[in-house]
Amino acid sequence: GELYKQALVKETFGKYVGSDVLSMIMRSPDKGWLKGRKTEASILFADIRGFTGYSESKEPEEVVERLNEFFAIATDVVLKYDGYVDKFIGDSVLAVFGVPVYEEDHCEKCLEAAIEIQQELNKRASGKNSLLQRVGIGIASGVVVAGNIGSQVKTEYTVIGDCVNVASYLNSLAGPGEIVIGNGVSKKLRHMVNVEQLESQKVKGRE
Repeated sequence: GELYKQALVKETFGKYVGSDVLSMIMRSPDKGWLKGRKTEASILFADIRGFTGYSESKEPEEVVERLNEFFAIATDVVLKYDGYVDKFIGDSVLAVFGVPVYEEDHCEKCLEAAIEIQQELNKRASGKNSLLQRVGIGIASGVVVAGNIGSQVKTEYTVIGDCVNVASYLNSLAGPGEIVIGNGVSKKLRHMVNVEQLESQKVKGRE
């Protein structure tokens, strides 16, 4: 019943959302947070340039330590801006703003988080962990479907949708220390940043 629902919600969101968002969800666990729903959100995709080459030439323990440092910095900043860390994939972080709790300014918060992640990484980079200066970030905004997805054995709360793929693609265009944002984001947030326009790109599977 109610206790099981609260435990499930806490287990699903506990590690990945900030305490304010978690307490909001816990206050109304029966609101259907885990059910599929369509919503507007902003996606931040970050990963390390040249990570495969780096990891092949280093001891596994060192690789894990460096990677965890990057993940810790990214997670702290994402939570600070009310984002949700959806998942870690290899050397990538996928974070979502505007989900599970919708916020009007999800786009601004996503961009602010991206800028602060790069600043923090730069600040903490050292000879020992120069990987932190090799992170590229892609951002896209649009409609996603969010919900608990999986099988009886394993389910996870995640987002799917076109803008997740676009954020991942834009991330592949970002060089070390760079942030590449989609058209929609740059139109909306012109007042926040100076952008340098890139050439038009053909994104796989889109007109």
